[in-house]
Amino acid sequence: MRRVLFACALFALAVPAVTFAARRAEGDGTLVVRNASGVVHVAARGSVIGSCDHCTIWIDDPTPGDGSGPIVSGFAGKRDLTETKSRWSGSDIRFRLIGGFARTRVRGSGLDLYVVGKGSVTVQGWLMNVGTYAVDGGERRLLPFEPLSFQLGVKVDD
Repeated sequence: MRRVLFACALFALAVPAVTFAARRAEGDGTLVVRNASGVVHVAARGSVIGSCDHCTIWIDDPTPGDGSGPIVSGFAGKRDLTETKSRWSGSDIRFRLIGGFARTRVRGSGLDLYVVGKGSVTVQGWLMNVGTYAVDGGERRLLPFEPLSFQLGVKVDD
């Protein structure tokens, strides 16, 4: 029941954030990662909203004040690594960064991640329950076992 309520709350927060971000910058790309076990790196200007069953999150927000800054809840431990970079770990973590530029790395299981923006992404799944990802509303694919990097918000001609 708790997971259903969280999914509803996340959706309620994600829709306005995605709508706001989509209006702000024409040409933003999107990434959706669902039920993944692995690592996702995002270095982008835009919005990142996510949750995990068990994970560690590193967020580097090099320009405080250009967005919401990291908003993280449900973590068991937090460590400030530098003035702009922090690490959170635990179970049932929820996090978001709205607007601005940030580097986010999430490593763990039960990852759900929604990104709207422009920047670079790397995804890599683990052997068990690798989960799926979709870019720019495309088809969902299994996370690869080897790191896969790509750009968000860059139109590639076929």
